[in-house]
Amino acid sequence: MNKSILILLVFSFMLLNTQAQTITDIDGNIYNTITLGTQIWTKENLKTTRFNNGDSIATTSLPINNDSTSIFQWSYNQDSLNIPVYGRLYTWYAVTDNRNVCPTGWHVPSEAEWISLANFLGGDTIAGDKMKEIGTTHWLSTTGSVSNSSDFTALPGGQRGNPTGFSNLYTLGAFWSTTAWGSSAFPRAYIFSLQANSGALHQSISVANCGFAVRCVKDLTAGIQNLIPEDEIKIYPNPTKDKINISLEEIKNSIAFIYDISGKLIFQQSLIHKINPIDVNFLPVGVYVIKVVGMDFSVERKLVKE
Repeated sequence: MNKSILILLVFSFMLLNTQAQTITDIDGNIYNTITLGTQIWTKENLKTTRFNNGDSIATTSLPINNDSTSIFQWSYNQDSLNIPVYGRLYTWYAVTDNRNVCPTGWHVPSEAEWISLANFLGGDTIAGDKMKEIGTTHWLSTTGSVSNSSDFTALPGGQRGNPTGFSNLYTLGAFWSTTAWGSSAFPRAYIFSLQANSGALHQSISVANCGFAVRCVKDLTAGIQNLIPEDEIKIYPNPTKDKINISLEEIKNSIAFIYDISGKLIFQQSLIHKINPIDVNFLPVGVYVIKVVGMDFSVERKLVKE
């Protein structure tokens, strides 16, 4: 690719995505958005009480089952005054429901998307300080290294345990990913959290019927663009019937995402070798978008499954 064209593409991409925008959920709540690397995130925690098709998300004050019937949301301590600042807390079953809790064109991030954010911010050990709101207006305590340089403005909205109830308001900001962990016989999933006196973005596991906050990420938009020279990353064979290989010129801390043509994320895998095989037998025949994301680059290509 001609170098001047490459620079123009990068500049145009950055200019387009650094403009502040807002989105609105089905309940009319408005969210600011921020661009972090190749991702666009909501700047506030989700507040909706309905899925995108209009169905209500119930709330309850009782201990609940750890199964797919436990689709619930809460205001912290069942106090509606907490909602404008901290949003609502949701079970994992609510955030993974195919009716979608996020506004149209947005989704709850996967584990890989959270890791991609941490990598963009310099790694999980320092990302937390770049994500937390400065000061003690909402955090019980903080450290001088907190900068909120990402403008993520994470707040300590606490959690709802089962059956222990609400805890850690002012000291913990914890967010669901859509990625399950362990056996389906006892459903658990990955969460990502920030703590009052820690500069890290912590990855851990929670039982799926607990309540945590949600941030939404924008779906992949139409248009395939390369932000690094094509010969640095190769994706082959393409078209394919059963598998692809992703070849990296240099081993990078990067992740591959596969989206359907509507922009819905359907697969992700970390890339840790120079040649990374991916089995795509599970994909129906059709056209997809494959996106390879690192800390300082993004490549998107059309993928054809025969």
